[in-house]
Amino acid sequence: MIRYMATAKKPTRGAHLSAAVAACTVLACTALVAGLGVIVTAGGRDQRSFHLPSVMRIRDDFPRIDIVDLPTATGPLYHLVVAAISGPFGMGEAGTQIVGALFAAALAALAVWHARSVPTPYGRALAVAPLLLSVYFWQSALWMLTDDAAILFTMAALVLLERTLTTRRQVAIGVLIAAAIATRQTFVWALVPAILACLWSMRGRPWPTRVGALARLCVPGVAVLVALVTMWGGLTPPAMRGFNASTQSWTSIAFTFAVAAIFAVPVLIATMRTDVIRERARVGVAVGAVAALAASVFPSAATSFPDDSRRGGVVWAVVAQVPDVAGRSPILVILAFIGGFACTVVFFILERRTAIILASALCALAVATAPGAQLYQKYAELPIGMFAVLAIVALFADGQIRRTWPLLGLAGFQALLTIGVVVMPIVRAV
Repeated sequence: MIRYMATAKKPTRGAHLSAAVAACTVLACTALVAGLGVIVTAGGRDQRSFHLPSVMRIRDDFPRIDIVDLPTATGPLYHLVVAAISGPFGMGEAGTQIVGALFAAALAALAVWHARSVPTPYGRALAVAPLLLSVYFWQSALWMLTDDAAILFTMAALVLLERTLTTRRQVAIGVLIAAAIATRQTFVWALVPAILACLWSMRGRPWPTRVGALARLCVPGVAVLVALVTMWGGLTPPAMRGFNASTQSWTSIAFTFAVAAIFAVPVLIATMRTDVIRERARVGVAVGAVAALAASVFPSAATSFPDDSRRGGVVWAVVAQVPDVAGRSPILVILAFIGGFACTVVFFILERRTAIILASALCALAVATAPGAQLYQKYAELPIGMFAVLAIVALFADGQIRRTWPLLGLAGFQALLTIGVVVMPIVRAV
């Protein structure tokens, strides 16, 4: 964000304090849940079934660590870090669970710190709400999941991409993207915005300079992905290959844009840029039509247990309420179109580099989700919530947010979902 980053406020004691408070709040909540021994929601079940056993196996087998046959479908970095911290202290489940929350705490701190350029506390709260009020942020914070860790590394990389790409920052971005891929291999999509942002910011520079920058940005992540695929013999560890990696689902493109509609529509309304809507309507309609096409061509009706391919989350719950047509969901078609249209207009309002980063990231995310059979909402919502934070902060800093009630409505909607899906099950379990 060349335009607003040049005038953004330097970190102040207040910004650091707010970030620290956010991190401590996450850790305190996790400590409470872990101390009470509450295991509820899909997050708790995944902790018990996959991620805690993976960490404990690494601890038990140390120093002979086997990252090939871990009982998890994701990369091993999260489990290695949690095992390295919790193992020497002989921590049990509760302590290990709190260690796992360090990633979520750092993510909360990063989001709050990044929003420091927003002029008011109210605006800063609205800016970080799309991510920090997400059901899936809190499930990954309170129990041992890898999602928040991957989002932490990716958000840090995208924040650096918005700045001048010095050699040091290029190396840092490359390492962060590699860490995200080592945590969740599907985050290979983060390479796409890195490449395009680099080419945009270095246009006109000599080709050797651009090639060197691209190498620093991409080689670490590509090397990690190649190493994982080589060790696993595929895109997932052998033990989990029969689950999410068993088939492909190109409905992911429509689904990703349908989830994006939840965030993009309030942001678009908040800008009040009817002039941009009129000017870019044709482009928005074209993008919306392409986004919706996948839901028309490929099966897009909601499924029910034990078929996990298209269920879980608000979008699939809404889709399930309307009869499908030959296995295709009219509701998903409509939501994907709205998401494609709204996102396109928002991207035209944003400063060019920020728009390139977020637009390419969203499209890459939609494609990267396709190799998996399970289109759980968390796979799309957490990255999109992070994109929304970056977009809202940029729009606030550029003076483009003219009304805040749509953002407040989005925050309220997410808060209600989190209360219903996460808080109430915890209360009932105590």
